[in-house]
Parts: sequence; C-alpha cells; structure tokens
Amino acid sequence: MARRRIGSTVEDDLDVYKTGATTTRSAKVLLAEDDTEMRKLLAWGLQKDGYEVVEAENGLELLEYLEPSLFYPPTSGRIPEYDIIISDIRMPGLSGLEVLAGVRKRDKATPVILITAFGDETTHKEAKELGASAVIDKPFDIDALREIIRAIIPPR
Repeated sequence: MARRRIGSTVEDDLDVYKTGATTTRSAKVLLAEDDTEMRKLLAWGLQKDGYEVVEAENGLELLEYLEPSLFYPPTSGRIPEYDIIISDIRMPGLSGLEVLAGVRKRDKATPVILITAFGDETTHKEAKELGASAVIDKPFDIDALREIIRAIIPPR
C-alpha cells in the first residue's frame, strides 16, 4: 500500500500517480545583504532561476535564520535548511566573515558565497581560509553571480 506524503491530499497523490511526477523542493538560498535594493534584485534573479530565497537584511537576522540549525548536530555535515548561503561581508550586527566563522564551526559542507564592496587581498584571504566558496567584489555582474551559484548548487 502506498503511503501518502505529509501534507498531501488524495487529489495530489492521484495527480502524481497519473503523471508520474514527484515533488521536489527548490534549492533554498539564504541571502543576507543590508542594501535593500541589491538584496531584492539578487532575490528576484535567484527566484527567476528557480531557487527559493530567504532574505536577511543584516548579520543578526542572518544568524537568527541559521540559529536552529547551529544548535542541533547536522546529520549530513551541513546545515539542513539551506543549500547555499550568500552574504555581504560588511553589515550591521555581524559581518559576513563572523557568520562564516560561526557556520564553519558546525558545518563544513554548505557553500557560502561572500560579496563585498571592500574586497582587499586580506579580506579575500581571510574569507577563503574560513571556508568561503567564493568572494565576489562589488560592483559585480549579477548574471555572473547567478552562474557561479548555478555551478555550485543547480536549481531543482
């Protein structure tokens, strides 16, 4: 006997049976950027690419989204709720580097991309040593960033 997916209806299950379709969740992006226009533009582009985007407007809000995952041991070595984290480096509350350092204490696998308007060599080196997947200097081509994200974690 087939088991019903949690939250599904009989009609949902019938549609899956008829079409052979399965439900897969979109890749989930946690995006932290204190510049509202930049954050909204990035979120729009990523949503257009098929990602689910959760927005944080500063480092403390980013930490709030991550907090539940940081207190429970991940079973796969990565934060389970987010497939990738994208964060500005200089934000109110906590910097992207501080958040990255905290994340890497518990999670070595979730990709983290940092973006910055102040990308000197020292900042890039520190970010890479902390485990950033990429560090991108502002201004940048949003399409190029989207390509980097698609290369790291393709949309589903």
